[in-house]
Amino acid sequence: MEHNGYVDLLLGEFKHYKTRLAHGGIHKEVQDLLLDYGLEIIAETLIEGLSRVKRCTDEGRALMSLDLQVLINGLQHFVSLNVKPKLQIVETFIKAYYLPETEYVHWARAHPEFSKNQIVGLINLVASMKGWKRKARLEALEKIE
Repeated sequence: MEHNGYVDLLLGEFKHYKTRLAHGGIHKEVQDLLLDYGLEIIAETLIEGLSRVKRCTDEGRALMSLDLQVLINGLQHFVSLNVKPKLQIVETFIKAYYLPETEYVHWARAHPEFSKNQIVGLINLVASMKGWKRKARLEALEKIE
């Protein structure tokens, strides 16, 4: 399996961002802080995008994980910070696709770092792709509100 092209584009953009910071006359500590913020923005953007997916196969979910691993490995090559902890939140969200139907309400309560809209998007996708009954989906959504 091959990762998606957006990963290469994202890596290129982040490398460019790092280069501009390095040549901008900014103290190293501030550069590291801005790189850290950049990683947080990448993580939040990926989660927001994943939460808006309307249809996804098991192979698609596997590709999401592959894309994330390629991104982490790529970022680690040119960022001195430890990238994995910053992007762990994305991995947590992707792994939630594999939970049993009965676990989503508990998972949502255990993960306040995700917005209500992100969790609703996740539940709607999983319910659709795994063939949940309408009543089960609505009950889960009602319990997280």
